[in-house]
Amino acid sequence: MKSLLSPPALLLSLAIGTTGLATSQQSSGCGKPVPSVIELGKPKNLTIASDSGVTPRKYRIHVPEYYDPNVPVPLILSFHGRSKDMKFQDELSQFSNASYGFEGIAVYPEGVPSPKGTKQWQGDPDAPTTINDITFTLELLDHLLSRYCIDPSLIYASGKSNGGGFTGLLACDPLATTRIAAFAAVSGAFYLDPSTQQLPPCTPSPNRPKIPILELHGAKDTTIHYLGGPNDRSNGDTLDIPAWVDGWAARNGLEASENVTGTLCEGKKEVTTHTWGDGVVVHYLYGNMYHDWPSRWGDGDSRTLTTCVGADATRVLLEWFGGWRL
Repeated sequence: MKSLLSPPALLLSLAIGTTGLATSQQSSGCGKPVPSVIELGKPKNLTIASDSGVTPRKYRIHVPEYYDPNVPVPLILSFHGRSKDMKFQDELSQFSNASYGFEGIAVYPEGVPSPKGTKQWQGDPDAPTTINDITFTLELLDHLLSRYCIDPSLIYASGKSNGGGFTGLLACDPLATTRIAAFAAVSGAFYLDPSTQQLPPCTPSPNRPKIPILELHGAKDTTIHYLGGPNDRSNGDTLDIPAWVDGWAARNGLEASENVTGTLCEGKKEVTTHTWGDGVVVHYLYGNMYHDWPSRWGDGDSRTLTTCVGADATRVLLEWFGGWRL
């Protein structure tokens, strides 16, 4: 990687944006009462009918305690990693944790088990070929927008590992990129086609001149290696992360010279930050991190904590998402 940009000045967070930004759009769910199955401030596991190849499909939703059905709020989708589930991703990504200040709706979709018994998303070599998770995601968005007061210009996708790789597939989809404002992957797994050793085709909507992309990764990741190649499951090769983020910079029309490098968290846990142009593509390389979701609090996923506030993944994602809208 030639260089990366120091993180742009912290953008208005979604926590502030929910009440402080003028929202000019609202979904058809605005004005409707809170669904009877929902208890504000507490997660709920639900299902929807789906044409994605299996039905029903599962998801977990957290509607914040102070949700007002007449005020449009942001929506974050958070996709779990291979072999995990929606509850694990809720507890991992912490978008439902009020201490982070996010006042929008957080939704944790669940993947479908493969013949090997592990839940994963489209893009993983072991994912069932009969399942279309992009279709499920678009169905889920329609479902949520019809039931809750959501600002459709403030919808975001994020994920860990295979869920991060799937987020990358959404960023390449012509329909998903008309619905989702920005895309973030943590320890992303970007699998190559075994026959071509290339990524799947990437065709974002032609009406989106730039697709905001964020990726966080650990230099010590032994599951999805930072420099790509075979993973520890021996089920396929992944693209190296520098090539993936460089590819998105090029796709967004950004020159290599626009890639500026900075640092966070001095010492053995130092994080190198790379940002292109106006921050439309951002990458954090954690020098002392494995295959984790970097967290100040600790979780079921992280072997090492980051004591640096600026490197806490949930905070990084919320602040970065807060700068983008459709």
